[in-house]
Amino acid sequence: MAHKGAEARGEGVARGARREVAAPGTIRTEEQLVRAFTLDSFESPPRLRDDLPEPTAAEGELLIRVHASSVNPVDAAIAGGVLKEMAEHDFPVTLGRDLAGVVERVGRDVSRYQIGDEVYGFLPAVNPTVHEGSWAELITVPEFNFVAPKPRNLDLAEAGAAPLAGITALAARDVLEPTSDKTILVIGATGGVGSFFVQLASAAGAHVVAPALPEDEGYLRDLGTSEILDRDADLDITVDAILDVVSYAPRDELLNEGGRLASPLGAAGDGPLRFNLVAQPTPENLQRLGELLDDRTLRVHLQRNYLLAHAAEALQALSNVHKQGKLGVEIA
Repeated sequence: MAHKGAEARGEGVARGARREVAAPGTIRTEEQLVRAFTLDSFESPPRLRDDLPEPTAAEGELLIRVHASSVNPVDAAIAGGVLKEMAEHDFPVTLGRDLAGVVERVGRDVSRYQIGDEVYGFLPAVNPTVHEGSWAELITVPEFNFVAPKPRNLDLAEAGAAPLAGITALAARDVLEPTSDKTILVIGATGGVGSFFVQLASAAGAHVVAPALPEDEGYLRDLGTSEILDRDADLDITVDAILDVVSYAPRDELLNEGGRLASPLGAAGDGPLRFNLVAQPTPENLQRLGELLDDRTLRVHLQRNYLLAHAAEALQALSNVHKQGKLGVEIA
């Protein structure tokens, strides 16, 4: 449940506030301020700021008022400085990947969207530096990338939790090719990617096996899991495919001959039947995902929503709380 009341209001400058700014020798003007949750350096923890200038939609761009997002492992990695040696960081770095919101303004020559359109999508972690994120009241995105029309049957909170995990699960389905004659083992089935993939594999008729805790049984059965194993017991099975979203050393010895292994962590190894998953926020992928969400092949389970002011708590919960589905972040 999201935090309400005074906690949502006592965050410094009010939403949409203006302040007067002036350079020496110039006439004072007003600058629109927006709130964002940012990492300002590798030496300091991420924090909520309310003093960032409103972005402007350039030619071919959309200005989006973000209403909802969610927490993904890459957010915690960026906040913890894990990407420090992998990519240049342009501070302040705005955290957050997923987004759902409303087009507030459009730049010149935009033809696909109009003011008031609801959209969803996600921002890549590196583009080309680590800088842009969705945990901000207003962001800009290119018209032809990173976003698509929001699924009609989802509210903004649900749509904001689906894109990155959902497209990763779609990529897993594409390479593991679940069918009615296959048994697929899902390691990490209760998390965001795992929950979406279990639904996809079940819809394809596959026999889905998932190690889990006793309290997860009802949740996983509802997703379509066929067989639930004790998470703490040694696995003594063979399967046709494995999706492992948590291990850096997946157990490929559990695969039958010709079995397939997929990992979103870059841990699948090399070979024609080993797949390291990379989610691409293209309009085509977002449209594919949106169709599955609209026809209820996929459902979004939001375990809890956090206000933007409590985004640090949401990041901690990603590793400290046993998850069933997604942790949402309410931006506006």
